[in-house]
Amino acid sequence: MKHENVLAFFSKYESAKNQSSGNNNVKQAKPLSEEIAPQEGFMAPDFTFSDMNGKPVSLSQFRGKVVFLNIWATWCGPCRIEMPDMEKLYRKFKKEDLVILAVSIDRQGEPVVKPFVKELELTFPILLSPDGRIQRIYMVNALPSSFIIDKSGRILTRVVGARNWFGAQTIETFEYLIRKT
Repeated sequence: MKHENVLAFFSKYESAKNQSSGNNNVKQAKPLSEEIAPQEGFMAPDFTFSDMNGKPVSLSQFRGKVVFLNIWATWCGPCRIEMPDMEKLYRKFKKEDLVILAVSIDRQGEPVVKPFVKELELTFPILLSPDGRIQRIYMVNALPSSFIIDKSGRILTRVVGARNWFGAQTIETFEYLIRKT
């Protein structure tokens, strides 16, 4: 994730928020969109998928937390590469206002996802979208694809491809988002 890009967007977000709150000393900026779209600056589309225990989980139930939404598959090499860093990130922030939701698009569902999760010792929430509906909702063509969603449900950034999710700059960015949004 590009720390500067998230902070730059967040800066614009704060500016627009201040202007829409009636601060007349600042030049009017375009207000933030309340429209729903899988794009930066828009409200994240809601969804509900089953977790590994069959329990339905919705994005909207995590409003008030920063959400790291990751769309992946067991057969995706780059997905496998980034998962251990995601686990480290999850363990660091799981008691704070950061939630990781990793949505698998494996067509075989739980029978192939469960051994993968066990092998990599993943403890963050894994959701299942064997029909690929999450790809259509979020217009995803490449894996992995990740979305960082702020506490109000707005998409801050979209990241395509594997990343080091436990680098110092990334940790600093998440700390900032948890404190600020």
